[in-house]
Amino acid sequence: MGAQHASVTDAYGLAKCLPDVAAEKGVIESGKVTPRSDGFASPRGRSGTPSPRSPRGRSGTPSPRSPRVKARIPKRPSEEVLSPVPSERAKVQPLSRRTVQRSSRVSNTALSDFRRRRRGADCGARCYLEPVTDTDRIIVIGDLHGMVHKAKALWQTLEDRLGCQQVMQALVVFLGDYCDRGLYTKELLQWLLSLKRYRDRRGARTVCLLGNHEFCLLGFLGWLPKPVGCEHICWRQTWDGDDVNLARGERGRWWGLDEEDSVLDEVHLQGRRWAGAVYERSYGSTATFASYGTSRGDRYGLFQSMPEEHLQFLHDCPWVHVEDNPLVGRCVFVHAGLDSDGTEDCCEQIERLRSREAGLEPQPEQLFGRDRVLHTPPQLARKGVTVISGHHGRVMLRHHRIILDSCAGDERNLLSALVLPEALIVQQDGTLDPRDPCAIFPGRVRLTAGSLADPSSPRARAARNVASPGSTIKTEVHTMPRGDSSPLD
Repeated sequence: MGAQHASVTDAYGLAKCLPDVAAEKGVIESGKVTPRSDGFASPRGRSGTPSPRSPRGRSGTPSPRSPRVKARIPKRPSEEVLSPVPSERAKVQPLSRRTVQRSSRVSNTALSDFRRRRRGADCGARCYLEPVTDTDRIIVIGDLHGMVHKAKALWQTLEDRLGCQQVMQALVVFLGDYCDRGLYTKELLQWLLSLKRYRDRRGARTVCLLGNHEFCLLGFLGWLPKPVGCEHICWRQTWDGDDVNLARGERGRWWGLDEEDSVLDEVHLQGRRWAGAVYERSYGSTATFASYGTSRGDRYGLFQSMPEEHLQFLHDCPWVHVEDNPLVGRCVFVHAGLDSDGTEDCCEQIERLRSREAGLEPQPEQLFGRDRVLHTPPQLARKGVTVISGHHGRVMLRHHRIILDSCAGDERNLLSALVLPEALIVQQDGTLDPRDPCAIFPGRVRLTAGSLADPSSPRARAARNVASPGSTIKTEVHTMPRGDSSPLD
């Protein structure tokens, strides 16, 4: 690319470069090149008018056509825009090369889609909602799956980027799934307990939701909360009832085929699946057993080796949290999502989740569901309610729907947190990925910069310089607790 393109800093500036490329090339192969009104080069005849296409002659041979122009496309510039911190380079998802055709003839559909995505990208890091106070900020953290080293690294990154005081005053919500797959379930639960106690003593708010993996663990040990007034309920009815529909041959995959009936009466259906060898690939429960020094399927050994405070912590985890935020409206935090049950505001299933009543259903859809809970129920979206969950092994930010599960229990993936209302994704390695908050909360009003993620704001400069040697900005630093037997200690 010529020197005139060296100053291009817009990662989405492909369209404005094309006319310059055509001008630099001059006459490309054959045919004169002139810019069209939409900024793209078009083949022209010698007279400057489009070359006509003549019909076939008497001899049946086609008339020669003007050769197709091949414009040279400049390389995509470095991704150095949309970063709330100048020293960091946010990972911006570039346009696919097939979105804008590599020829001079670009369809109007591709061009309009290109311009629309360009406008959306420009506003993602610099257009915010109402001015944010520290107490109105929400930090959401996805599924942890026994990876305490990633959880600690992400927490340290949040304090470095946002500031310790800002993190202390924000509402922190963990979306569940603390056990299985990772090697340090015991250490992670101890770290979460210490962190929650530390923040509770200082008046900070911390919510640790229950995930489907913890539901299975509690169901295996007989610690699931029973419905009020039905304390005599027997969990055998979840897998041995008359109305239970099971796949053919599924009973042979469960744990406890040789156990006594008195033991099986206390085990939920999901607990028998969770500890079974066939479901190991789905749940990864062997890592939890190994974390507590027992072999997979050893129910008595796991019960004896787990500290009572760990069991009580998981037993007390809420199944849903509803937050009325003055900046983003009502947010419903639940591990998998909400089902469109047809009611006006889904109050019935939310109340059932608040009471933590498992009932006799094989699995709560709000903790285990997939496609049925993937989207926000329409009746809630119309009222401006946003559903936030993990569980699905992806990161999705849509209209009144947020899914945050970037790690999914895979050591190769990074753990992520979402800062609201700025819609700033923070990864454990320090990568910042700003998104457009108005794409999630369309009813909010765009205002000028001034939020924490704005690089020109004083608080953002303080967050950048908090770890810089010789900095004159004073920031309160808290020493966060760590697990007693963490691999990082």
